[in-house]
Amino acid sequence: MQEKLESKSKRTCFACRTTTDKESLLRLVVDDEGQIWPDFSAKLPGRGVYLCMSPTCLQGLSDKRLGVLNRDFSPQLPQWLVLQQRLSDMLGLRINQLMTGMRRRAAIGRDAVMHRMWKKEKLLVLFAADAGDALVRQVQDAVEKRDESMQRSPVLVSTLDADQLGLAMAREKVSVVAFSWANPVAKFQQLCVWQQVLENLSASTKQKESKVTNGE
Repeated sequence: MQEKLESKSKRTCFACRTTTDKESLLRLVVDDEGQIWPDFSAKLPGRGVYLCMSPTCLQGLSDKRLGVLNRDFSPQLPQWLVLQQRLSDMLGLRINQLMTGMRRRAAIGRDAVMHRMWKKEKLLVLFAADAGDALVRQVQDAVEKRDESMQRSPVLVSTLDADQLGLAMAREKVSVVAFSWANPVAKFQQLCVWQQVLENLSASTKQKESKVTNGE
């Protein structure tokens, strides 16, 4: 019985064939028009496939790789560039929705974050993309100096700048914010990591296109 339960909780990435907990993967569904959509809730009706969202896997994705979906679905191809943008846009919306729901209990700004940090509470610390180096070092030092017997608080850098992060937190400008570790913070962290992977992939693609255009 235990083996059956563990098997049900595992899924295989269709692209790189890595098998892991399904909560660590992104479910994709194909609609009746052959469009591929991310299913962040993993509850949309119909059959789906799973994608691990690792940098290595996404870097190897292409319309040719998406072609394996033809075995069970009828996706319209080419579609990878459209899907890449769709993933980025929908991730941004989902992240903003979660932040709006979490901001009432968030520690906003350096002083509030440091105060919550020294209470030795597990947090998710999120910096604005343009947060100053001095602020980042100060908060990271506080994380490292905390009780080593505790699970260290994750530290992330948002794709939002201080103005955008402030807007999400209903403030004028925010360079750092911390969320108490509870649902949906774990999911929020996962989505932020996925967003960063997609941002890096997009930047890498643009760099390659620029080199081709310039004949390098």
